[in-house]
Amino acid sequence: MRILGRYLPTVWVCVVLSLSWFAPRLFAGTDENEETGKQLMFIPPPVEGLISLGVYDTRGKLVRVLKQAAEVDSFKSGLNGLFVDWDGTDATGKVVPAGKYFARGVLIGEDVNISGVAYHLNDWVDDAQNVRVKTVSSPALLGGRSLAVLADNGHQEILIIETASMKPQQFSVDPGIIRLKSDGANLLAIYSDHIASIAVPNGTVTESNAAPNIRDADRSGSNWAIVTDRDIQCKTADQKTTIALPTPDINRCALLGTSLVVASPNGKLWRTEGDHLVPVELDEPGELLDLCAGAGDQIWLLIGNGPKTSLRQIDLAAKTSKDLTLPDGLPKIRQLSASRSNSDLLLDADLNPGNRVIGLHFQSAKDQQSVWEKWFDRSLVPHQFFDVRAGTVIRADTKTDSPPLLVRPENNPLENTRQPNFLLSAIADEQGVHLATTDGLPLLQISRTKGVDQVKWEANGPTGMKVYLSDGTVVEEYSITGLQNLYRFDAGSF
Repeated sequence: MRILGRYLPTVWVCVVLSLSWFAPRLFAGTDENEETGKQLMFIPPPVEGLISLGVYDTRGKLVRVLKQAAEVDSFKSGLNGLFVDWDGTDATGKVVPAGKYFARGVLIGEDVNISGVAYHLNDWVDDAQNVRVKTVSSPALLGGRSLAVLADNGHQEILIIETASMKPQQFSVDPGIIRLKSDGANLLAIYSDHIASIAVPNGTVTESNAAPNIRDADRSGSNWAIVTDRDIQCKTADQKTTIALPTPDINRCALLGTSLVVASPNGKLWRTEGDHLVPVELDEPGELLDLCAGAGDQIWLLIGNGPKTSLRQIDLAAKTSKDLTLPDGLPKIRQLSASRSNSDLLLDADLNPGNRVIGLHFQSAKDQQSVWEKWFDRSLVPHQFFDVRAGTVIRADTKTDSPPLLVRPENNPLENTRQPNFLLSAIADEQGVHLATTDGLPLLQISRTKGVDQVKWEANGPTGMKVYLSDGTVVEEYSITGLQNLYRFDAGSF
């Protein structure tokens, strides 16, 4: 869940409704209107707010919405009240059958407040910055704790986050990237048949190199290396070389400033000396999940051990290595990216389904315990449906609905009598999501998010409501307060 710095828009209902110039008695009449067919004159409750008004048939079915959260100034006015027209058609524009129809409305008091609270199941969404991605993968660490991820926004793109300001940057790329890497300054996009060097400021491809059946690749400055199913191709100092695979299963590589390191799935390592590879004899090998270059002559290994993962930091110059324990409570890590200048790491954890991108800084190892500082943490859980349990939004396999919410309103200010209770819901249409009465009269717009396919709500105190809605990308949470300030009124009949 994201809250601070990621608030959804807030809607304040604060329109002044002044009826002091109307007659002090309730008057509702009907007159013919040559332009629109029928016209009613009415006086709504003398309360400041907005007006929603609908036409109903004799069975109480909503036939047409005439006004939704309308300002008083949007109505025609006379000495005795407000006027509203109806052309005798329903919501689809068809003329309704002959008969008697009734105009009924709700005045929404100015103290009804709708505010955005949080995003759930997708920490990467930021509507203020027009970022609404459905999936992220392959995080790569840039300099200054900026980071890049592959994102799906209906098409593949690269999303860069400057963590100091959380300001995002997006640019499109050719589809088919299987891995994204960084040398700290720029990015390397790895495809199955070529690699592409990408300049971070604008997403320009500065260099592209083809190779068949690519397993892994890396870059450092202007140098690059590619591991295929046949050989290892390198470019250093504008000179290209080809090196034979030490074993057929080589599938990982890390390009340092002074050498290239390659690895097999069982954790065995080789590094270049001149134009050939020599084994790196450090500690016992293990299941190798990932390998990346670090600062100087350091490399980082992600080692699998059943459901758990651990890190191994190797300094090739000092010929030392140390195993580091990850913080408790992390899901299984499946990929890592390391800083080329310090001990910052960026981890990709498997939530099954979904993933969690975590930024850690290794501080020290003491008493066989590793000390970490967390500087970034975002999760994304893909979902078709969701549920809310004990205030927590979770992914769900099936769609469930919410019962109407009962709210006890204030007394009718015209007659000082008790109003019937309201039964409220939230409905989605092509314009977004609206607070509505159970007969379908929309009162206020909650969200302008399009394509919403599930809405849920629950009570938030005796006169409040929490609304959750999802378009399949993120679950948005809103809070509605002051619902006791709803006032029914009859506006006559047609």
